[in-house]
Amino acid sequence: MFIPIRTDYRMARVPWVNYLLVATNVIVFVLSYFVARGRFAFRLDTFLLDPDHLRLYQFFTAIFLHAGLMHLAGNMLFLWVFGNAVNDRLGHLGYLAFYLAGGVLAGVGYILLGGHGPVLGASGAISAVTGAYLVLLPRARVMLLLWYFFVTTFEVSSLYFLLFQFLFNLWMALSPSFTRMAESGVAYIAHCSGYVFGIAVTAALLAVKLLPRDPMDLLSLFQAAHRRSRYRRMARAGYDPFSFMPPPGAPSRQWVGPKPAEAAATETAASRESQLRRQIEEAWRRKNLPEAAAKYLQLIQLADGAVLPQDQQLDVANQLMSAEQYPAAADAYERFLKHYGNYEHIADIYLMLGLLYGRYLQQVDQAERMLHRATETLTDERKLEWARADLEALRRRH
Repeated sequence: MFIPIRTDYRMARVPWVNYLLVATNVIVFVLSYFVARGRFAFRLDTFLLDPDHLRLYQFFTAIFLHAGLMHLAGNMLFLWVFGNAVNDRLGHLGYLAFYLAGGVLAGVGYILLGGHGPVLGASGAISAVTGAYLVLLPRARVMLLLWYFFVTTFEVSSLYFLLFQFLFNLWMALSPSFTRMAESGVAYIAHCSGYVFGIAVTAALLAVKLLPRDPMDLLSLFQAAHRRSRYRRMARAGYDPFSFMPPPGAPSRQWVGPKPAEAAATETAASRESQLRRQIEEAWRRKNLPEAAAKYLQLIQLADGAVLPQDQQLDVANQLMSAEQYPAAADAYERFLKHYGNYEHIADIYLMLGLLYGRYLQQVDQAERMLHRATETLTDERKLEWARADLEALRRRH
């Protein structure tokens, strides 16, 4: 059994709405327990989502009822672990609307896809929340408790854990032996409906920029993978990125034709460096950071000690980080550190280098050195907590 305990996401605000939802579910469970057994007992099953006796209010009331203590505890654990971060990213009103809509749409999916028998529980809404987490924070680390013949903990990317959860629920919903909820005791159809709602709506909000984009959200990872795939195809077709020739199939008007041999021979390294710097600045001004980063990599191959103006160097380093080119990103941040040591937010550079060396490059000594500098200079409490947590994780490796 895999039980999520926490994630490494560091929140910018207190997730009051998620706290309220957890508290509401617990209070409703306690009240329903005593009401159903007290002198004023009435039929609580009228508040369940029942396809055979459907009422509009049931889509809302059912998501706050639970069949037992273990049912409640499992749902609230997932809501606590993943809901806090989604609350932080969506804001309070947005998160509340998203949670309720996820619960309702999970119920609608259950009805439309042929669910049988009354259902209750927050699982559909929580599936929507975890679907949103999958899209917003696929690279976050989840601490899991493994409880089998022994007990241990380990970390895994939220992408793998939540994708497994979704695929498992989908498989169970489609499996012939589980097509009826009554046979399994779990409304897998409602879970899948919640996941699809959460993933689709969150991806759409990112795509139309109603939610701020992040270099590590799922759409950014897909875009980076697509760029890498295109590059590999061009490389297999014979394209050399350092030959200054267009890749196969590129429109000819976008490229300068090959120079005569005598003209090419007269082009000095200095003039080529100057040309690359101009191209980087033009791409940077157009906010085409992938192009600027590609030209920058050509520049440092040509001029080993090259560094860009402060804003350009920082933006290129951030772009290389978002494209998962971690060694190049670390080098770009190191050059920034060396040449712009008086930068007002230099503590953030130490923190970023510490994360790069520790999480992705496995250079523990470098990571500890940078994170120590970050803890000495950071003033933002959230970032300071982040640096200390990673520093402690590095120490536990020794």
